[in-house]
Amino acid sequence: MADIAVGESEVGTGEQPRRHLLSAPFRWFAAIIAGEGERRILWLPVCLGLGIALYFTLAIEPPLWLGLAGLAPAAIAALMLRRWPTLAAAALALAFVAGGFALVQGARWERGAPLLDHRMSAPVSGRVVDIDTLDRGWRVIVAVDPLPGLDADEEPRLLRIHIAASSDRVEPGDTVRMKAMLYPVPAPILPGGRDMQRELYFAGIGGVGYSLGPAHRTGEATSSGGREWLLRLRTEMTRRISTVLPGSTGGIASALITGKRGTIAEDVKEAFRETGLSHLLAIAGLHLGLVGGFVFFTVRGVLALIPRIALRWPIKHIAALVTLVVLFCYLMISGAAIPTERAFVMNGIIFAAIFLRRLRLSMRVCALAALVVLMLDPASLVGVSFQMSFGAVVALIAVYESWGGTLARIFHRGSWGQRAIGYCGAVVVTTLVATLGTEPFSIYHFHRFVVYSPLANVIAVPISAAWTLPCGVFACLLMPFGLERLALIPMGWGIDATIWVAEHVARLPGNMWVTPHLPIAGLVLIALGGLWLCLWQQKWRYWGVAGIVGGAATIFLSHPPDLVLADLGRFLAVRQPAGYAVAAGAEEIDRSFFQSETGADLGPWPGDLDCANGRCTYTAHGKKVAIVTAAAGLPIDCTSVDAIVAQIPAGFDCRGKVPVADRIDTWRYGAIGLWVNSAGVTLESANRTRGDRPWVPHPISRKERERAKTK
Repeated sequence: MADIAVGESEVGTGEQPRRHLLSAPFRWFAAIIAGEGERRILWLPVCLGLGIALYFTLAIEPPLWLGLAGLAPAAIAALMLRRWPTLAAAALALAFVAGGFALVQGARWERGAPLLDHRMSAPVSGRVVDIDTLDRGWRVIVAVDPLPGLDADEEPRLLRIHIAASSDRVEPGDTVRMKAMLYPVPAPILPGGRDMQRELYFAGIGGVGYSLGPAHRTGEATSSGGREWLLRLRTEMTRRISTVLPGSTGGIASALITGKRGTIAEDVKEAFRETGLSHLLAIAGLHLGLVGGFVFFTVRGVLALIPRIALRWPIKHIAALVTLVVLFCYLMISGAAIPTERAFVMNGIIFAAIFLRRLRLSMRVCALAALVVLMLDPASLVGVSFQMSFGAVVALIAVYESWGGTLARIFHRGSWGQRAIGYCGAVVVTTLVATLGTEPFSIYHFHRFVVYSPLANVIAVPISAAWTLPCGVFACLLMPFGLERLALIPMGWGIDATIWVAEHVARLPGNMWVTPHLPIAGLVLIALGGLWLCLWQQKWRYWGVAGIVGGAATIFLSHPPDLVLADLGRFLAVRQPAGYAVAAGAEEIDRSFFQSETGADLGPWPGDLDCANGRCTYTAHGKKVAIVTAAAGLPIDCTSVDAIVAQIPAGFDCRGKVPVADRIDTWRYGAIGLWVNSAGVTLESANRTRGDRPWVPHPISRKERERAKTK
């Protein structure tokens, strides 16, 4: 018994340290999480976003019940584990992940509509949903009537059509008819490229095109709903602005007031992009903050001049309430884009807090704004507007939470001259911080780095703050009386000055650096590392630096494709030392998309290629790729090349022997990229990487379609 007792004692003393060792990391993690206090709640929108991102990473479309099936048990577990805070927090996080997954599934079910899978010329009729004014004509969104030759399950819900300038004047709600050339929504121009099909699928737009001749209005609006009335108001305001301020000046004025920028010339847009001033064209935190501050102090100042009101009424709270109303109207008139929604929530909370005497600006305001935006439009998570908007705001709040007092003492003291210099310094710091927060997303989406962005912002932002936006507020107030010209003309002076700054800074040498493609895995690492650094407050927050550095390092692992074949073989590009050589016959829209995706210069065909008799040869790393541009280039000796790329059907002789990509393959699998290295030739298609999703076309032949109809 004694021996047994000793043995049991030894076992007990051996197992207890083991259990202690296993529980020590958990207790450490629980303690450090508890030490973050209220900061833990900031991760709930991140968990919601992770669920949305998980949906988009899948290769197949999940069943609709899957998100809700994960949400229910996780939420129940969070309630049942309240006695164990760390476990309850983990269950709550899983509930938000499942909730995000369910939200985006609901958005797909509600908004998704069939996409056109082939070009067609057809008579189009339907109701105008929205309209944008362009340099030549208009771009309309039409809720289209059934199109000839399409089954009910193939009918697109909305079409985006460019109508001719000779068309009848139409308003949202009017019915129109036209003869139009319709196209499928543009597919990614290379594997991993921008997925416009996914973007427009969640917007309900199933095809694009242009009118063949003028469009005719067949009936006026019959609905008097609030949304339609608002769209007509935006359209009318935009037209009145363009009447006073034509061209790019009016386009920027419309962008700042109604959110419509159709008349801005492309070279002006490019100048704004190349100087980091594009944020001035998207109504976001800067605009709502400046408008809100202008209205608040103006109303409060006017009320303070009336003694009877100033002595009897809380004018500060009245000004805050008036500002809330003005900001809500601004949100509605501007079209409620993602950055505007985020800015309205944040500014609205601030002025509501002033009204309720509970003003406290913190990261929680940003977290609440992210929750609201993702719940309203979960698919916005993968869009550039959401990413850059919240990237900038999270970085700014994190910096000013940590060093706001120090920066205020540096920039806002001394004489008027010192304060003016301090204001410029504050703009520079704000621009640098916002640039750090948005640059990874800019590099991922636009493949460029702007060097002189702080210089352009130091000059242009004060112009917008002190002149352009206040004039815009007065223009809106005067518009009901037909006197908007009195404010729009001075507003145009400020806009012209901003355009001048953008164009001259963009011409400075060394301003634009073209960057390699940042892989999606690198972007995710940078985003999560940045959130870890900004949302936590204890020392372990600096672990996020490792994620940022690791994500940034992946840019050196990326390699652009050496050859790209897309758009049914019409687009063919081959990488050269100075950029890409593009074969003749490529459509301008494909060239534009490809240049924006790669950031490279596009040169004429054949460049440095060896071409003769409908065939060219591309040589790199000791490998040869045969490029067939005409029927005369066939047949090919399969043993003499390492891969074949053909703008025409290449047949089956070499398939299975060497990698082959031809026109038929691009019809089936989308854009195809080829990477050539010493180990061989690697081939990848856009549709295979996107998976079997509702917005990914998987075309079948006409014979197969007819066979399916007869079954």
